Amino acid sequence: MDQIKEIFQKHIEQGLCNGAEWKINFKEKIYHESVGFRDLEKKTDLPKNLHYRIWSMTKPIVSFATMQLVEKDYLSLNDTIDKYLPEYNKVKILNKNSQNIDDTYLSNNIPSIKQLLLHTAGFTYNSSNNIIAEEYDRRKIFQSGETSLEEEVNSILGLPLLFDPGTQWHYSVSIDILARILEIITKDKLINLLSENIFSQLEMNKTNFYINKEENINLADTFEFSKEISNIKNLSPEARKLVNYYYPSNNPSYIRGGHGLFSTADDYIKFANMLIDGKNIKGKELINIETLNQMRVNALDSHLLPLEITSVNTIKDEKYINDLEGYGWGLGFRVLINKTQQNLYGNVGEFGWSGYASTYFMVDSVNKISAVLMMQIIDGDRILKQDFYDYIYKNLKTF
Repeated sequence: MDQIKEIFQKHIEQGLCNGAEWKINFKEKIYHESVGFRDLEKKTDLPKNLHYRIWSMTKPIVSFATMQLVEKDYLSLNDTIDKYLPEYNKVKILNKNSQNIDDTYLSNNIPSIKQLLLHTAGFTYNSSNNIIAEEYDRRKIFQSGETSLEEEVNSILGLPLLFDPGTQWHYSVSIDILARILEIITKDKLINLLSENIFSQLEMNKTNFYINKEENINLADTFEFSKEISNIKNLSPEARKLVNYYYPSNNPSYIRGGHGLFSTADDYIKFANMLIDGKNIKGKELINIETLNQMRVNALDSHLLPLEITSVNTIKDEKYINDLEGYGWGLGFRVLINKTQQNLYGNVGEFGWSGYASTYFMVDSVNKISAVLMMQIIDGDRILKQDFYDYIYKNLKTF
């Protein structure tokens, strides 16, 4: 473990991050370390098990809860969303290459539950480079802590789709819509579903959509990486950045599907460990292995590949690298389907996801590896996650 500490210490010295915490599970041996600082000025040591805003690492948890309900016949992957949102029985779809949000056509091709999980449903994100995303941002979707999940989803469903469902892969707010559907199906709040079926089963007692005020002292501060100065700095919200999404710490009524959870390294590794075989530490099955296998294999047709996530601020210069090269998408996770120049060491079938503030996790069920990396750096340099990932695979024999 000294080598990985040295790697991150070098990144800290170079100004790429302030600090990092990781937890690696390899064949039930656990390695847990933290390095660096909580802040930029006082250089206070970064302790273990702070609370982190995990952003999009919320999505795999909501996706897993969905598949638990699919397994219990609460819903089907082939259900179209109008079954649960009956007012959404016709959709407006933007005409191809149009720059006018009113230039649409009506379609009976309603997105399905599976398309929500796969990000092929036609929704988008505020930060994406398209006119529907611009309208999301103009309407300040997800930029309030006072609105309910239901209200936010209704705002989204009042706007056109970016494309005909099933014809493209586009990372989006679709898991927020899915989360609202789960609430409708269960007639309960999303947090209660997650707590009963996942968090309590895994003893993830520090994972929630809010933290108690007395725990504020254990909440990690968020910074951002500036490519202009090649260094981390304090946050500077700008138009079309997802950092404008409201992410309150002490609001127990706040619930989202695509982001919003707080967690710790100790907690999230329990979720990642479970994804190896679908069971908790006591051997209780949270999901059938066949269902789990369905989640962690690529479910996209080849014409939807390669995957790529860009934003309105993406610059494709000579330094640009597509982090998702070689990956497909399962029912909730990225899934490695081909090794590439950017991924020489990973094992085909490895899966996981990451968060906007540089949190990251991966699972390799063949090698019985799960790993979580916790940081709080918006737009963090990709080398942070890459070095963590490469270190694990290059040192399997020495663990």
